[in-house]
Amino acid sequence: MQKLKSKQQNTTHQLPHILFISTHNLASNPRLVKEMQLALDNGFTVEVICFRFRNWSYAINHRLLDSFRARAVKFHCIEAGKEGGMGWFFSVLYEKYYRLAARIYKLKGYKLAMAVSRRNYLLIRALKKIKQADRVIGHNPGALYATAFAAKKLKASAGFDVEDYHPGEGHDIFLQGLTRQFMQELLPAMDYVSFAAPLIREAVKNDVGMEGSNWITVMNYFPAAEFVAPKNIEGPLQLVWFSQNISGGRGLEYILPVFKNFTGQIELHLYGHVDESFYETHVKGIENVLLHKPVPQKELHSGLSSFDIGLALEPKKDLNNDLAVSNKLLAYLQAGLFVLATNTRAQKQLLNSMAGHGNITELETRAFENTLQELLDKKEDIRSGATNRFEKIKKMCWEEESKKMIRIWA
Repeated sequence: MQKLKSKQQNTTHQLPHILFISTHNLASNPRLVKEMQLALDNGFTVEVICFRFRNWSYAINHRLLDSFRARAVKFHCIEAGKEGGMGWFFSVLYEKYYRLAARIYKLKGYKLAMAVSRRNYLLIRALKKIKQADRVIGHNPGALYATAFAAKKLKASAGFDVEDYHPGEGHDIFLQGLTRQFMQELLPAMDYVSFAAPLIREAVKNDVGMEGSNWITVMNYFPAAEFVAPKNIEGPLQLVWFSQNISGGRGLEYILPVFKNFTGQIELHLYGHVDESFYETHVKGIENVLLHKPVPQKELHSGLSSFDIGLALEPKKDLNNDLAVSNKLLAYLQAGLFVLATNTRAQKQLLNSMAGHGNITELETRAFENTLQELLDKKEDIRSGATNRFEKIKKMCWEEESKKMIRIWA
């Protein structure tokens, strides 16, 4: 398939100009934020088309927008909900229509894009305002067609980031099939494709039936400066887990009852927005499970130095969950924590390559209790090894990993 890259890069801008396109907002897409920062730090000018959500992420997103606007980033923010008026209404209507049509005959191009995501319609409308770019980089499957469309319109090179295995998300076989077909059609035309995990790249390669010469794996490591050396910890074994939300479906419900048996010996600290019903059912009354409100990423990462063990609980809820490497797992490793991870393929592959940095456990109450007792028995070894773990992994950071991206962009 012919590449989308123009024969001659756009030279109108004094500095190379990157247009990022996403169907999320900045607050819910930290990988996009890191790429934007990377582009700015390396002399690119940046423009972004993204969405605005009227939910928990609104205030965080607003702060991120302001920080990037201070660096001359231009944003085109689209309302994701009913606040978008008739544009939102027609996007919903078209999505329903084309999903129905896709059950009858095979769709391609724009029609297939509309069946995959209603936001494609809104992105194409927003692209009418964009006059030029040297590179167009898409995030999230709903932005894939818009990325190809923009690159062709602007005579720019096209790149796409596959952070998750999108055909393996959820359990709707019909929608999974549409996403797989969509990626088969458009990914080969990209000038480069980046993947957040080796097993995701392998799965997409199998789906598409080929691998481009500029397909790269860029792990989602964080800047090394966000982490500080482990502290000397005394008292109960300190465990930590964090996510945007503390709720069901994340594996916590299987392991929380166990902590009642370790009062005074182990503490578990949970960071995130707590779901009230989840709290009442699973957390209330467990005195050694402590709740904390979400904190900014840098503060969270530096604060990991106060813990012994990071919990990477992935319940294998779908194929993507089995293949993806979570941000929290990488953050734990960079902080020098000992990691207790559930047995997904991705987590086993990573920890097996890093002896001494963690253990694999089953996400089952009795097995988890036995594992906690084993970790408690070797508490002193875990604590004495923290500095060594922290030092050994220092080169596994965003500063090093992102060099792969810069080589592609240059």
